[in-house]
Amino acid sequence: MAKKKAAEQALRAALDSWNWRPPPNPRAVTAVDSPASRGLRTDSSVTVFSGDIEEWVHYVGLPQEERVEAEIGVRVLLQPDLGLAAFEAENDDSRWLADLLRQGLSHLQQALQAKPNVRKALNELLFEPSNARLPVRVLLSPEVPSDGARETDREEPISDVRVVLHSRLARYVHEALLARPELSNEQRLGVCWSLISALIAELAYPASPRDRFAAKVEVFAKMAYVAMNVLYAGRKGGVLFTSPSGAIYEAMLADSSGIGRAQLLEQHPYLRMLGRLGFLLRAEPYASYADEVRVAVREYLDSIYLRLSLAGAMPGVSSVMQPMNFEHKARKVRTQKPEILRYGILDRDDLDAWKAVADSFQDLGFTLLRQLGMGEFGRVYEALNDNNPSFPARVALKVDRIVGKKKQAILEAEAAMSVGRALSRASHLIRLYDTGKLRHQRYTYHVLQLIEGDTLDNLVGVTGTEHASVSRPPSARVSDEEGAVEYERAVSQRGGELWRRSRMNLPFQHALSTATVLDLLTSVLLWLEDVHRIGYAINDLKNGNLMISRRGQLKGIDLDSYAPVHSPKDKVADYMFLAVSLILLLFSAPVANRGRHLPWEKLIESESQLRRGLAEAWPFGDVERQSAGRVTEEELTQVFVDLVQRSRHLFYTKRPELFSEDVGRLISLKRRLLFEEMVID
Repeated sequence: MAKKKAAEQALRAALDSWNWRPPPNPRAVTAVDSPASRGLRTDSSVTVFSGDIEEWVHYVGLPQEERVEAEIGVRVLLQPDLGLAAFEAENDDSRWLADLLRQGLSHLQQALQAKPNVRKALNELLFEPSNARLPVRVLLSPEVPSDGARETDREEPISDVRVVLHSRLARYVHEALLARPELSNEQRLGVCWSLISALIAELAYPASPRDRFAAKVEVFAKMAYVAMNVLYAGRKGGVLFTSPSGAIYEAMLADSSGIGRAQLLEQHPYLRMLGRLGFLLRAEPYASYADEVRVAVREYLDSIYLRLSLAGAMPGVSSVMQPMNFEHKARKVRTQKPEILRYGILDRDDLDAWKAVADSFQDLGFTLLRQLGMGEFGRVYEALNDNNPSFPARVALKVDRIVGKKKQAILEAEAAMSVGRALSRASHLIRLYDTGKLRHQRYTYHVLQLIEGDTLDNLVGVTGTEHASVSRPPSARVSDEEGAVEYERAVSQRGGELWRRSRMNLPFQHALSTATVLDLLTSVLLWLEDVHRIGYAINDLKNGNLMISRRGQLKGIDLDSYAPVHSPKDKVADYMFLAVSLILLLFSAPVANRGRHLPWEKLIESESQLRRGLAEAWPFGDVERQSAGRVTEEELTQVFVDLVQRSRHLFYTKRPELFSEDVGRLISLKRRLLFEEMVID
């Protein structure tokens, strides 16, 4: 009895020493200020998926030798041909860690012996040759704000990859296993799953990804397939039941997060995501599930994405735009009463519109918390979801007035759902979960993914100057000229968009660095490339239809204009609008020491006008000095000119591979300009 009590005390002490933070509560309503308002500013383009910006800015600002425990190091030796991974301690002090990683991976491989498809997916994660295998060292850090991170000296590494695991997590697992020698191998896997899964995820991440977020989705999706088959043994009546590994893991999660074991699958964001993927327990080949899994994990990763450079410049939430507080009373949700100049309600029209739809949404299980914005035909609200467990706990509700025949509006809502399902495969778009018509009212609604942030036109100060809104085309275009006519019509009507300037908006909180402007441009281009990749056109491409979250992620919004691409002619409007949007970003983004402002109409007329405009309003400073000679001003100018001119003159509609090449050129320039360390967790 005394021995058992001592073991339990050792396990408790180890657990108390581990800083595994509770996950964010998706139902909590908290005020959001700005990192810039707290004096925080960074040019770092690091992209991560945990923690907050202060922690990561502190971490990446430390010299490498100060981040990690100097006396601990383990070499990872991968042998793809044999499917073997070995762990070699660099010294005697590191032997315990090498043994721990070796045993954990061995337990995992053993647990998957009866599931060859899952074992194959694990081997792909560990040994995929496209991951550009470099020497890997495992280090420990008490400072890293996550379970683990992958670090290299630069985006295109030439030295060791460093997998940095959290030291308290590693020691917790080590001590917990020593304290419980009676555990079976499956239970021991549950104890070390957090550590081993972090290691595998960092080993699997590609060395120099073109799109960091898309690469993270790919790795995380395959890891979710493996995790489901490690942690759960089956599903009955829609309820998952754990394996011996999963029982231990869930108990650890409950202890560390403070969420009751019975509520984990509902309240813990990661397990809530896994709960939607119970079909993976059939353990068929991963390829048969890949698209559906990517959609689910992308939505989870959206909520924790953090890009330091853009997050550090984002404004906070004004007092007028703060959401309502709420509380659950029995089966009802109690909130404050809506009022003008609170909860995003700016005038009497907003208040009347809120009152007109609030009760109908309450009947559907949605409680309005604030008005997020306004469109040409309706408004967008943030709402608490107490209705559908397959939707996130917080959603956006887009409400549109029915103009014309009700039946036609309902058919359009059904078409929107069809488009939304296809677009769910795009990494850089918000999700559309559902559509419908409010009972006894002339309103249709869309249930959308909630993005906490602001639109790019507001942030760079071009609100109201872009083209008028464009609807989804009814059919395929028959000529390039048809797309050009749509472009000219929308541009000629842009004066009607000036009403947007009267809405609440805040700009970036400080001047953007060269690197951050390039981050913005790259994100816009990857958005368009992603949509075209799955066979769709945006049709209404503009900065006002792009949202940046407060954690720095760019997402396309307003899916009403997206339509399938039948031929290159259907991409004409996208590239013509892209040329305008790029110029507006280049010449309007808030940067230091900008020259005189020129209207985009002049800049887009010819290559010489654009070059002259860039020379007179050059926003990027001395790039040769910034990059230590790796990038020249002419090289940066040329890629901007090519992107604008080739978009404007429709080179890319005929040669999509040229667009991909030019996007790659910009990405390469950005990485050479920064030459920064790459960190991803």
